[in-house]
Amino acid sequence: MKALTHTDICTVLFISPKHMFNQNTACSFLLGLKEPVSHAVGSLAGSVVLPCHFSKLMFSTSTPHTWTDDEQLRIKWTKLEAEGEKVVLVSQAGVVKIGSAFLNRVVVKKRPLSDGDASLTMLGLRASDAGLYRCEVMLGMEDAQDTVRLNVTGVVFHYRSNVSRYSMDFLEAVAACQQAGANIATPEQLTAAFEDGLDQCDAGWLLDQTVRYPITRPRPGCAGDLLSRPGVRTYGTRPLTEKYDVYCFVDKLHGEVFYPPSIGEKLTLQQAREECEKHDSVLASPGHLFAAWRAGLNRCDYGWLSDGSVRYPITVPKPQCGGGLLGVRTLYKYENLTGFPEPSERHGAFCFKGRTEFIQSSWDVKSTSVCLIYTGDGNICL
Repeated sequence: MKALTHTDICTVLFISPKHMFNQNTACSFLLGLKEPVSHAVGSLAGSVVLPCHFSKLMFSTSTPHTWTDDEQLRIKWTKLEAEGEKVVLVSQAGVVKIGSAFLNRVVVKKRPLSDGDASLTMLGLRASDAGLYRCEVMLGMEDAQDTVRLNVTGVVFHYRSNVSRYSMDFLEAVAACQQAGANIATPEQLTAAFEDGLDQCDAGWLLDQTVRYPITRPRPGCAGDLLSRPGVRTYGTRPLTEKYDVYCFVDKLHGEVFYPPSIGEKLTLQQAREECEKHDSVLASPGHLFAAWRAGLNRCDYGWLSDGSVRYPITVPKPQCGGGLLGVRTLYKYENLTGFPEPSERHGAFCFKGRTEFIQSSWDVKSTSVCLIYTGDGNICL
């Protein structure tokens, strides 16, 4: 694009389709957003920066300003939803107003004009934060705006062994998540999932060796330490030998989960493995299926998974598919929601094709610490 001269700018200014200024107006600033970044990606409970960079050209005017630039610069971030706009943050002259859904989770620079940076930093990401955002930069009568689409990856899920409820000590819980194609969740990830509506009346291990469970609908038997209030209940830090369930976390899906169209008659567990091999794939893990569900997979057919469990993902609510509830539905062997189906039972299959991540754990008896080793992410030791 050809660079504009001082004369070009002050003759005619097109800041946005609804604003045009000529030389007789206060021709003091030109705000123009640089090339837009259409996508931003963050992980559940993590942080992300929604970019909004603008350029400023200063030139002389016949009428000097009596205010400082940063005092007059107004930044407004909104989330664009089907039912209308939701205010995220408005900042001007050192005064910042934040929408209720984003309190204590968003921030912009104090002096954005010096860097030409009105980017929004968002903390404690939730799945519900995903969507389209608009940044508006205003200075006097001039303005500019751009949009950024945010994608939030990752999902927390409750996991129970095939044996019974509350049958895993801490190390067994870590291993169970890894075998399920996931990692043991952090307290922050569980809290973010709770904020998005996760309700599970089952105590489970977390990475910091605490035991917690999320309750959005307080009810008898699920009161915990919060009694009748919604929230994440905690048992605090527990001895590693105590036995509970576990909360696992899986981030991006590095591949594809699919229900083979070639399946006619239902399959045993072994037949399901063989069917996936015919498609140059493997039987999907629970982690694969939960990640695919988060990405939009919808299939109202029970299918075998690699751990011997049988589940199906629902993103479109239907009465005949999980009672109209969204999520990954699990078929248990017993009425008390324990046990996996017998391998000889017949169901469909969910296959996975793509790159799998290498995850291993090690236990150092001498130092009494557990190390989780993730390819590319370094080690986490407790």
